[in-house]
Amino acid sequence: LLRLSQLILAMKRCPKIFMPPCERKVHECLYIIPLKYFFDQPIKHLIVIMSSSWIYTMFMFAFSFRVGYLFPLEFLWLSVLIIQTLAFALTLPYYIKFVNKVFVYILRNIENKMINSLLVISLSWFFIIFLINYIFVEGSSVLTEFIMLFVIIGNAMLSYKMVYSLVSVNNKARELEEITRIDALTQLKNRESLYEDALQKINNSKCFTIIFVDLDNFKSVNDSFGHAVGDTYLIEFAKTVKEILNINDGFYRLHGDEFALLVDRLDIETFCREFEKLEFQNIPDGVSFRGASLGCSSFPVDGNDISKLLHLADFRMYQIKKEKHRIGT
Repeated sequence: LLRLSQLILAMKRCPKIFMPPCERKVHECLYIIPLKYFFDQPIKHLIVIMSSSWIYTMFMFAFSFRVGYLFPLEFLWLSVLIIQTLAFALTLPYYIKFVNKVFVYILRNIENKMINSLLVISLSWFFIIFLINYIFVEGSSVLTEFIMLFVIIGNAMLSYKMVYSLVSVNNKARELEEITRIDALTQLKNRESLYEDALQKINNSKCFTIIFVDLDNFKSVNDSFGHAVGDTYLIEFAKTVKEILNINDGFYRLHGDEFALLVDRLDIETFCREFEKLEFQNIPDGVSFRGASLGCSSFPVDGNDISKLLHLADFRMYQIKKEKHRIGT
């Protein structure tokens, strides 16, 4: 209706049919007053939404105006009116969906320090489309072309700056995610990573074995030499397992002196025997490796629930540890 009323008014006022873009934008800038009253949102947010709407409507106007010249000039106003009406009818549902899905999400989640960049980019794109419309209706001039050139260059630089900010934020988020999945002491993956990796294998129907590892007599290391040496003991254990058994992935620290391995090897018994023969390469002062107890469970033989598989491997490890104590006594 707004476009139709503008067309009718322009037909009476202007031989070029349309209200000049500058006059039309003065009217549309008044929209922010009722928008601020009805929605009570920050002015910057309202301007971003308004800029997107202006870009959309002005693009439709420019598109319709250029297509209208394909028809006889005496019917230009009618051609543009029909083309613009059809263009809005075909694209408006998608535009509304785009605003609700993209712009609303952005404005709800954007940081304050980035809203200014988004605002400038939105206004810059609006100004570019405005200049295009002005050229279509009023004709081009050297000054107009220079202004458009500099606006496009500025918009490109701002766009790259915002992309840089987004990439930086994404990298920080990825680094934070990695930190939450890595054990700070040993730099091994943690329990959460074990669940994720095992679930991925289950979803891909890929056979695997969970080996639950518990260090023997680790409490005596802490009690006799202190927790600093105990930490070194754990670090050296993790390093030795990775180097000697050539395990770069699938090795996890669950808690304290409890570890787990996620392996695809078929000969698990041989692997476990090799594991039990491990010796530290760099033994902490006065400390010898006290050994480790292992328990295994396999997918899909022992089930397809990660928690149950881990519990079963823990139980079997505990049985072996009890047997070691019985023989030792």
